[in-house]
Amino acid sequence: MDTTPMNFTDMNSIKHPYQDENDSGYTELNMVFSNFDKQCRMDSPESDEDNIFEEQNNFTQECEDDASDFYPSDQEDMSGIYEIKSRIEQKRKKYLVRAVKIYKDLTENMSAPWKDELTLDDVFISNMYKFNIQKQRWVKKGPIVIFLLKKQFRLVTYNLYGQPIPSLNIKLWEFMASYSRSDNHKILINSFGRNFKNKVTISTTVTYLKDIIDTSLLNERELKLIQNEKVSICNSTVIPYPEDSSSNIVFYFKATEDLKRFKKAFDDACHELYCIGCKKRYETFLNEQPILNYQDHPVEKSCRYPYNNPDLFVALSERGFEYKPIEDETGKILTDRIKCCFCGTSYAGWISDQTSINIMHKLYCDSKHYECPYLNII
Repeated sequence: MDTTPMNFTDMNSIKHPYQDENDSGYTELNMVFSNFDKQCRMDSPESDEDNIFEEQNNFTQECEDDASDFYPSDQEDMSGIYEIKSRIEQKRKKYLVRAVKIYKDLTENMSAPWKDELTLDDVFISNMYKFNIQKQRWVKKGPIVIFLLKKQFRLVTYNLYGQPIPSLNIKLWEFMASYSRSDNHKILINSFGRNFKNKVTISTTVTYLKDIIDTSLLNERELKLIQNEKVSICNSTVIPYPEDSSSNIVFYFKATEDLKRFKKAFDDACHELYCIGCKKRYETFLNEQPILNYQDHPVEKSCRYPYNNPDLFVALSERGFEYKPIEDETGKILTDRIKCCFCGTSYAGWISDQTSINIMHKLYCDSKHYECPYLNII
């Protein structure tokens, strides 16, 4: 069998010329982007003359789940003693200072897992909006700083208003950039359910005050006063967990150049992920793979893909398929079974050409149900 490594660096994911616009979420994303623009026009959105931190009182402000404590009515920013432009400039400088502080905290903290991969070229400032499914409208989450972690392939944002806390922690995916929409100032992305939220559990214990302070500094009278005093100690544990469903998110940048810089970094990271994914899937056709039973449990057996066709292996890996042999309910081993890593489409049997791959993939019901993006590869 030919085991020559393949170079996937120059591969691109593009829309099939015969692909129906209703397939794989194209129409839905265009509609979401149009709805955002429509609400912007109705709610007096940010214009080119306004700073991205201009107050947008017509946009609903909410503090729920991963929202920041972003409230334009905070006293520190509603003093009324500045002219509008002066106040906006003060805000801009304040958020830049906060962004730099968060960056320094992350890069100078020896225990921070991101310290070795954060550079100023991968730091961006924008306003963030999220679509509220229950209320069917866009909600402004406020100004954020965006970190694009290219080694971990993550997009992490921190709130710049109030306490600087993480608001997004998205593990990037191969087609996330392909499913984005952008114009001169904003970009719409979908999290595909890969955003991790933080769940905080708080436990409270009661102890004597004398047991947690340095009593050597107290005199006799003070010792008697606290002898039976009790205090409650709260301990919090932060547990990350994936969101229940995908979210539509818009990043709004003041300068077109900032958007272009972010989009290029975002596109490059997702494209690199696609190349890495293709290489991993391709290698499953070259090497023995463990056999699983129909319940996805290993059966301590392995086998190779029975056909030798490197061009076909490339085509399959480009379209999301990897070699996944299985033992069915009857005990028969399907040594030529392939499976889509996204929608779960599986097929056992001879595949003649690339057209056969597309037809087989599109006919599988789950590929339409999950709007499988690998249907768009030609």
